[in-house]
Amino acid sequence: MKKNRHFSLLAGLLLTFFMLVSDTLQAQQVEFIISPGVERARERFMEKKADRPYYRGWRVVVGITRERRELDNMEKKFREKFPDREVTWIFSDPFFRLLTGAYYSRWDVIPTLMEIRKEFPGAFEMNADIPYEEFLE
Repeated sequence: MKKNRHFSLLAGLLLTFFMLVSDTLQAQQVEFIISPGVERARERFMEKKADRPYYRGWRVVVGITRERRELDNMEKKFREKFPDREVTWIFSDPFFRLLTGAYYSRWDVIPTLMEIRKEFPGAFEMNADIPYEEFLE
């Protein structure tokens, strides 16, 4: 009985809060003013991105193999051990490489690499061209 009373009180407070917030948000109008310096910097960035759509960053190489079946097994094991991490593979004749992560610097990749090496002792970091969009994900 006590839990129901607390739940009702909490639900009432939340409902009141959301009604107040929604009225406040509807009453406000937001206008963004971009300074000319910021606009020029954005334009320069977009020009550079058009010339070079990649950033030279770092990835973790989970493993390398010549056998597709071994790559599939490695990928399955990785997904089981690290379900929250994205993983992909590339083929660079004659090797398949299983990769994860997108990092700006070598220092950024080290904590992830140490975690992955507990399950995949042969994992190492690799310098790679990474599309800018991957850093936004």
